[in-house]
Amino acid sequence: MKKVLFLLIPAAILLSCKGKPTQSAADTTSTHSSPLFLKKQLSVYQGVWVKSDYIEKINQSQSVLAAVDVVTGITGMQIDSGLLNGDSLEVTVGWDNQNPGNVALTFKPGKNPAAVKFGEDELGYSIANGDTSLILYQIYNKQLFKTRYNRILPVGPDRNLSDAINYAINKALIAGNYTLKGSVDKVTFTNDGQVTGLAGVKKYFIENDLKPGALKNLDLIILDEFSSKKAVYSYLFKGNTLELYEAKPNANATLMVSGKLKYTLTRQ
Repeated sequence: MKKVLFLLIPAAILLSCKGKPTQSAADTTSTHSSPLFLKKQLSVYQGVWVKSDYIEKINQSQSVLAAVDVVTGITGMQIDSGLLNGDSLEVTVGWDNQNPGNVALTFKPGKNPAAVKFGEDELGYSIANGDTSLILYQIYNKQLFKTRYNRILPVGPDRNLSDAINYAINKALIAGNYTLKGSVDKVTFTNDGQVTGLAGVKKYFIENDLKPGALKNLDLIILDEFSSKKAVYSYLFKGNTLELYEAKPNANATLMVSGKLKYTLTRQ
């Protein structure tokens, strides 16, 4: 009897193993399209994102013109979960800071870590020290390129991709408090393009369409662009000092030319 019992035990174990379902490739795919998976992914991808190395170079060089070599490609993207249709949504993107377009983001797993389909490419993410970055994976000439993006702003009804790019540039370059030479007033440039304390000026804009071409040779700041008080200046940082010079086109309208020094501001 004991011998029979010992023979039955391995058979029972074998039958129990055969009875356990295994996860097929189809099961894995369905997991990635489940409502729980989509909800998790949407929370990660949601927001307005700007190319990291572009903003980092602006910050380091204190010049938008000096960073023009890294502006090529998708500079920013706006991912709005409210546009989800099935397992995909249309992402608003900006190429080279200026040219708008759309790319389909599909929540199906890609080949790269934590990545999903993004047009013909893949879009993944990484989380380090609580900060989330998106990573665009692209193949060119059989070589893999990875581009990182930082979340700049949440998606909002009154915002667009250009606002986020401007916000990121302003924050990296000029936003802060300054003292104006010859005045006791404090001058403040905010991340969202507002100005206080500068002779009644209300808004500013840092020119970022500086790819090679006519009148693209200087770093420019425009004060109160959409008003009768519009003024264009070239800007130059010297350590903590920001100098604004009057700027205008040359006689042939091929180059911008700096003129008289108008404002000298020291960062506090």
